[in-house]
Formats: sequence, C-alpha cells, structure tokens
Amino acid sequence: MDKYMLKDRVAVITGAASGIGRATAQLFAREGARVVVSDITDDTGQAVVDGLVAEGGDALYVHADVGQMADCEALIKAAQARYGRIDILHSNTGTHRRGNAVTLAEADWDWSQNICLKAAYMLAHHAVPGMLAQGGGVIILTGSVHALWGYANYTAYEAAKGGLLALTHSLAADFSPTIRVNTILPGAVISGQWVGVTEAQMQQVADMCALKRNAAPEEIAQVALFLASPMSSYMTGASIVVDGGLRSVVHMPDGL
Repeated sequence: MDKYMLKDRVAVITGAASGIGRATAQLFAREGARVVVSDITDDTGQAVVDGLVAEGGDALYVHADVGQMADCEALIKAAQARYGRIDILHSNTGTHRRGNAVTLAEADWDWSQNICLKAAYMLAHHAVPGMLAQGGGVIILTGSVHALWGYANYTAYEAAKGGLLALTHSLAADFSPTIRVNTILPGAVISGQWVGVTEAQMQQVADMCALKRNAAPEEIAQVALFLASPMSSYMTGASIVVDGGLRSVVHMPDGL
C-alpha cells in the first residue's frame, strides 16, 4: 500500500464546510486525495478549501443544495470537469426538524427526506455512470444510529436514516463488483447541530453510551477513510456503527 492511502483519488464530499464532512475532507487530503468540498455555506466551505490548499492539497469548492437534483448534477459535473473522474463519493448531509407523525408538517417531512435520503440517490444517479465507465468507485453514506433505535419525535429523520440503510443494500446489489457502497452510523458527534444545547445536556447524551463522551468529527472521518481505502476492499452493502457503545448499554434501575 502506498504511503498515502488515497493518493491521486478524487473525492467528492457533501456537507463538508463543517463537522464530519470538514474533518473527512482534511483527512482525505492528508492521505493524498484531491477533494471537492461541497456545502451551502460558501464562506466556510471555501475556507476549508483554502486550508487544504495552504497545506499543499488540491481542492475545489462547489456550492450545492443537495436537496435539489439540478445542484447534485452540477456538483458531479464540476468535479468531473476539474479532475476528469470521481473515485469516492461521500454523501454526508443531514438535518432534522423534530416532530412525530401528528405534529410534523408535511413540508418538514419532505425537507428532511430530500436532504437526508433523496440526496444520496440523486448524487449516485449522476456519479455512478462515471464510476462504472472508469471501472471502479466507492460510495460512502453517512447514516445514524437513529436508523437502529427509536428516538421520540424524530419521525422524519429516523425514516430517512433508515432508508439510507436500504439504499446502501440496493446500490451495492446493483453496482457491485465495480462500485463498493457502505454506510457509517454515528452516534452523538460534536458538531454545529449542537447549537443551543447546554454543556449539561451534552453530557447527559454522552452518559448514555459506554465511553461516556460524544465523538469528535475526526473519529468518524477515520472510519470514512477506512471505507474509502483498500483496507475495506472486501466490504460492500455494509454499515459500521460508531456510537461509543451506545447500543451495548442498557441502564437498569438501581438494585436490579
């Protein structure tokens, strides 16, 4: 294996202006990849690219609302125009509006599905033909432990993240052995989605898992690197849970 695990690979990463996406872009660039950073917050997205270039990397920023088919198409075309190919597609966007099936508005349901689930299909729709033509590629989806557990008042988000698991299986079945497709299921990750949450509340969430802390984005990026690299060459259609042991812990009442 080369010193740089992703040497000369071209990686498109959505939601890359912050959090998991930014950490993944930085790690991939350090491992030799040419990185296309995509987001809707242009200043922070371009700042990520500027940082990669300052460290000797090769990177491009592309504004894209991945809830829109036209933006997904434009993103893939921009990456192909700049670098001639796409080797790694990391569909990493996610958002939520809380509510159950009674309280959640239809518009909020649709918005959540577009960003969290439909985006992965739309990106694959445009990226897969090129991957097939070049003879290989890797797709990584960012899911969530919400796909495995029932969290109250997260109806749309949970449905979308559960759908990503099924989409992973479908994409792997349709495009293997040429393209490998896998999903990361993170637990609580310290990111911009914690705005407005107190330190005490964050610690309450951390205490739910075995490791008693929330993940840094860089810890999820390391899993993305594993899935993007030859280290995971015999994996497709799989999901990796990265939740600090959340699923392994059941808190029983005292004395039981």
